[in-house]
Amino acid sequence: MKKGILAFEDHFKNLGDEHAKVYNFLNYDDIELTTEHESYKLGDPPITVLERHRADEDDTSAILHPADGPLDYVRLDKAHSHLAPTPWVATPSLYQNGFENCFLLTAWLACHLDNAISQTKIDAGDRQPAQARETEDGIEVTTGALLGLMLDEGFIGVPEDQRGEISTQMRDEVVPVVIRFDKDMNFTGFEIRGKVDDGKAKPIELQIGYEVVGESTESDFPDQPAANETTVITDQAKADKFWEDFNSRVPQG
Repeated sequence: MKKGILAFEDHFKNLGDEHAKVYNFLNYDDIELTTEHESYKLGDPPITVLERHRADEDDTSAILHPADGPLDYVRLDKAHSHLAPTPWVATPSLYQNGFENCFLLTAWLACHLDNAISQTKIDAGDRQPAQARETEDGIEVTTGALLGLMLDEGFIGVPEDQRGEISTQMRDEVVPVVIRFDKDMNFTGFEIRGKVDDGKAKPIELQIGYEVVGESTESDFPDQPAANETTVITDQAKADKFWEDFNSRVPQG
C-alpha cells in the first residue's frame, strides 16, 4: 500500500514526456458537468498542450505553451469564439516564473488529490481504505479522501457560493480512490468515484479519472499560429478577464 502511494507521488514529481487524459463527471443539484482534458508534455524545458473537450467532441479548445515562451496561445472552441475576432488568442504565459509539473492541469489534479489523501490519513486515518490487489494488468491500490478536503483542494466543480449547502456530515465522508499500476509498478491512472448522500442535503455524485495514454511526440503539438490568426493580449488585467471568460461554465456571447 505504502509503496503504491510513493510510486504515485514519484510519477508526478518526475513527470516525463507524457500524454494523459482526465475526465470529470459531477452531478449536484442543478449542475451536471462532464468534461475531459487531454495533455501533452515534451522536453525540458517543456512544450505543453492542454485540450479541453466538452459535450461536442469535435469542438475542442487548446492551450499551447511553447518551451520557455513568453506567451501562451489559446485556440478557441465554438462556445468561446466570441472572445476574439481570430481563432487564436495569445496571453502572457501562465508559466512566467518557471514551469512546475503540478502547473499542468491534468497533473494539477493529481497533485491536489495527493494533498487530500495525505490530509485524510491525518484527519480520518481509521476510515481511510488501505488495500492493494493484483489484477490482470498489474496492481490496484485503494485509498480514499474526505469529500470536504477534495472540495477545498478545488478539483470538484461545485461553485463556492453553493458549497455552504453541503452538510458537515457529507464533507466528512471518505470517498474511495483507486490508483492503478502496471506489473512493474509504473503508474497508469486513478479513479475517484462515489455518491455522497446524508439523506437531508442534496447528494453529490462524482466520477473523476486520470489515464496515462502514452508518451508525447513532436507530432502531437500544433505549430505556433500565424500573426494574422492571433489576437495578442499583453495587459495583465485584460488577460485575467479573458481567462475568466474562457473558463466560464456558461459562456456569454
